[in-house]
Amino acid sequence: MLLRRRILSLSASLRNCNSGTGDAFSSPPHFSSIAKAPIAAGDVLVREFKDWFKRDGQSHQLIEQISHILRAPSNEGDDRAFYLHLSGLRLRLTERFVLDVLNHLRSDIFSCLKFFDWAARQPGFHHTRATFHAIFKILRSAKHVSIMTDFLDRSDGFEGYRHSLRLCDALVIGYAVAGRTDIALQHFGHMRFRGLDLDSFGYHVLLNALVEEKCFDTGDVIFDQISARGFLCAVTHSIMVKKLCKQGQLDNAEAYLRSLLPDDPDGCGSGLGILIDALCSKEKFREATKLLDEIKVVGTVSMDRAYNMWIKALIEAGLLNNTADFLEKISPLEGCEVEVVRYNSLIFKLLRENNAESVYDILTEMMVRGVSPIKKTMNAALCFLCKAGYVDEALEIYRSRSEIGFTPTAMSYHYLIHSLCTDGNVQQAFDVLKGAMDRRHYLGAKTFSKLTNALCWKGKADMAKELVIVAVEQGLLPKRLGSCKIISALCNVGKVEDALLINELFDKSGVATTFSAFVSLIYGAIRIKRGDKAAKLIMRMQEKGYTPVHNHYRDVIRSVCAMESSNENYFTTLLKFQLSLWENKVGAYNLFIEGAGFAGKPKLARLVYNMMDRDGIRPTLNSNVLMLQSYVKNGRIADALHFFNDLREKGETKRVLYQAMIVGLCRANRVDDAMQFLEEMKGTGRHPSIECYELLIQKLCNEERYEEAVGLVNEFRKSGRRITSFIGNVLLYNAIKSKKLYEAWTRMRDVEEKIPEMKSLGELIGVFSGRIDMEGELKRLDEVIEKCYPLDMYTYNMLLKRVVMNQAEDAFELAERIARRGYKPNEWTHMILDRARRILERTNSRSNGWSSRGRQLEY
Repeated sequence: MLLRRRILSLSASLRNCNSGTGDAFSSPPHFSSIAKAPIAAGDVLVREFKDWFKRDGQSHQLIEQISHILRAPSNEGDDRAFYLHLSGLRLRLTERFVLDVLNHLRSDIFSCLKFFDWAARQPGFHHTRATFHAIFKILRSAKHVSIMTDFLDRSDGFEGYRHSLRLCDALVIGYAVAGRTDIALQHFGHMRFRGLDLDSFGYHVLLNALVEEKCFDTGDVIFDQISARGFLCAVTHSIMVKKLCKQGQLDNAEAYLRSLLPDDPDGCGSGLGILIDALCSKEKFREATKLLDEIKVVGTVSMDRAYNMWIKALIEAGLLNNTADFLEKISPLEGCEVEVVRYNSLIFKLLRENNAESVYDILTEMMVRGVSPIKKTMNAALCFLCKAGYVDEALEIYRSRSEIGFTPTAMSYHYLIHSLCTDGNVQQAFDVLKGAMDRRHYLGAKTFSKLTNALCWKGKADMAKELVIVAVEQGLLPKRLGSCKIISALCNVGKVEDALLINELFDKSGVATTFSAFVSLIYGAIRIKRGDKAAKLIMRMQEKGYTPVHNHYRDVIRSVCAMESSNENYFTTLLKFQLSLWENKVGAYNLFIEGAGFAGKPKLARLVYNMMDRDGIRPTLNSNVLMLQSYVKNGRIADALHFFNDLREKGETKRVLYQAMIVGLCRANRVDDAMQFLEEMKGTGRHPSIECYELLIQKLCNEERYEEAVGLVNEFRKSGRRITSFIGNVLLYNAIKSKKLYEAWTRMRDVEEKIPEMKSLGELIGVFSGRIDMEGELKRLDEVIEKCYPLDMYTYNMLLKRVVMNQAEDAFELAERIARRGYKPNEWTHMILDRARRILERTNSRSNGWSSRGRQLEY
């Protein structure tokens, strides 16, 4: 009663914590920890779980020790170590103990076979039909029938076993379990011909196999043989009920069972569970319940198996949706033991539904009823602790696994690692995953990616790298790691060589490198000035089916060109590779002309341009533009002029080529040459682009050639285009610098008279140059500017600068106005305002008020 009260107290604490939480429990990887009960409750909870798990702890510890020995890595071709270690345990082998070990190891076929073989060679122990049957069933359930048949086909495979099981018996049983009933019957026929016969166990294995394979007529013959030899028992009746159910004769199956009631209640109880399962699978739950009630009244039939099948079916059908329903169903089952696996079925269903409170109720009910926990129960308890936010308590259970006989499954590792990562305990999560891999647990891509990403985010990329290396060495690296960010993380912290190593390990293990990982590797190689590696990576990326974007190609080509030695070799290799892939060869050539020009290698660009002609490909207009830009961007003006003249002679000069030439000459500060090309361009009837006018006006103003600059503005506006923000800002900026701009503008009377906004722009230039007085209206001058050209932050900064020159205190009011209009201040804005503040402080005029106001405007 004390245990009952303590558990109920804990249950109440948890319910109080969970109240009002809504969907408080969520599946990994997004755990939402609920508000925890007082820490003492967590300690008591862990202690109760430990005491419950320890009830059969010694046996579990011994089996776990055997498992560890069998799974431990050994030297290649040397199995003597595990033989010696197992023998050193001085095990007392019995049929029951061997069956328990095989059941524990059933997920590891290799360990099962090693233990089975070792046990067969131990003095005083002989494998029984039950142990043979168990190993055959394990092999079949794991879909390793080929291993079974290979073992059975070789008669020498039974050397060392013949003293415990006749070869002919083993062959019949083995082939029957493997589903090869035709071969099993052949061996059975040979036995009978030689005067030998199967025992009761062998007959029933054969009969069950025939029913499973739906060989019903042959099964009837074997049933007659069993009856004739007096081998009829509860097992026989359960198999015959199964046969009738598989034939769809559920009424006949029920009649068969009822016929056993008077004289063979054990036989009736053995087959009742099978019939209940068949009825429920047909959704005949009412008929199943009625049959259970009627047979229970008899009082002589064991109902445990039947009720457990009934509960299992209700859970699977979703008819037991919560703890209350479950407890209501099992409460009237007096004298019946509900199998622990049924509890487990409901627990895992509730875990999937994130109903941790109900899971806790089921676990406490199991403790109160004295239900012995099995491996799945213990793992469910650990998952519950993780779901409920008791991560420290779950970790304590995990660390006590040897003491309490707890063997974590992959699911428990998954829950625990996700919970620890969510709580930020990446070191503990690392230790748990490392321990799982040491025990040969394969945890999947989701868990592996979760932890490696968490380690990278915590700045522990080296630990993530170690996990990958260990996983590769042990063959446990998941194949699908699309969400793993370790390569990007290593590149981001400058550990490009480590990232390249991880990528090689991924390749060897069959893990696909993602597009983003390739991009990280490429730019990582570029940062360490390894253009050769960047080139190899982009080619590898394309081989994997990814398509790089334009910037990727350009940056890789630039990196290759920047290499001090053998850059032309890598450049040519990369070009040939792209030509082999690209259907549009001209596009590939243009890409490399642009890339080489961008890298400051016009000679390489011209080499590619000439290759086009040699390969019989005519350069396109885009090719010519890129080649011309390659010259002018790198200051090779003479080559650019020569190239342009060649194109002019061939009649291939186009508007875009003139524009490229003018822009390039402007940026090279060859303004006179640019003006000459502008005039030539207009003379051919082509209209210069806005960029041409903008750069020429800017360069002319920089050289204080204001007459020519104003003439171009005049020409630009006469062409019907509106003044751009760039041109307007250039004019106002230069007006602040010099009064000569306004003087040049005043000589442009004809334009001012015809175009009103040009007159306004002239007035603005006069204001900014100090020739027109608008002191009172400067802070609202943006409304005038907006009528002339579109405003931007650069315009506002110049206006602020002009306001500060006249009336510093108005700058802060204008700054507020700028913010209200949605413009974001930049560094220049703050510098201007700081200057205004210093001016006000120096003049000592209303300094306290304005300084306070200025500080508030630092955004």
